[in-house]
Amino acid sequence: MKKPVAPITEAVHSALGALEGRADGRSSRWAAHRAARREELIDAAIVAISSHGASVGMDQIAAVAGTSKPVIYRYFADKTDLYRAVTERVVGQVLATLTRVTSDSPPPRELIHHSVDAYLALLEESPELYRFVAQHPHLTQSAAGTPAATDFSTVVAELLATQLGAHLHEIGLDPDFAHPWGEAIVGFLRAASLWWLDHRDAMTRQQLSDYLAALLWGGTAGVYQSAGQVADATAPAGAFPRLR
Repeated sequence: MKKPVAPITEAVHSALGALEGRADGRSSRWAAHRAARREELIDAAIVAISSHGASVGMDQIAAVAGTSKPVIYRYFADKTDLYRAVTERVVGQVLATLTRVTSDSPPPRELIHHSVDAYLALLEESPELYRFVAQHPHLTQSAAGTPAATDFSTVVAELLATQLGAHLHEIGLDPDFAHPWGEAIVGFLRAASLWWLDHRDAMTRQQLSDYLAALLWGGTAGVYQSAGQVADATAPAGAFPRLR
């Protein structure tokens, strides 16, 4: 009489399940290790950029990380992949900061001043990192599968366009026109801030913030006045220094 095969089959299934469980466990541990190591290498790249400037090389990044370029390339496909990861990290921090300072939907004048001040504060804190990200605006895939730029200009323009569009809607103006407005503000800020990074002795960050915000508000006040709204375009005292 043949012996039943069910117990053997169950044992085999049990053994296979145990093996699969161990394999899954190893795979999960490796994925977690890989993710953690990538974050450490991004941290090292940011330190290297801050120390060596926006033109930092992979040898300098590897030295700060205490490893070699071949090891870095185990975790990043190439230099561009690492630079993209750095850009995405920085842009995420920028977006979080600007979202925080505009989260309560302040009036337009405050929105502009808070955004300008927060933007410049980030530049002042990490000027070389800003230069690096400005020089390496990489593309990633959005949730819809279309290319999406990940740089300062894009995230700030989109955030401002959303906020300004809501204010335009409130006063009966077409909110779609907030998009070129947001882009224009960011282009204005980008050019002025890059100039300031090379002329830090010309004015303090706070002076530049007040100055740029006053200039931007002057145009914005005109938009509100054209819609029949009361808007005081007067600049704060000291925003435009007089000749001595």
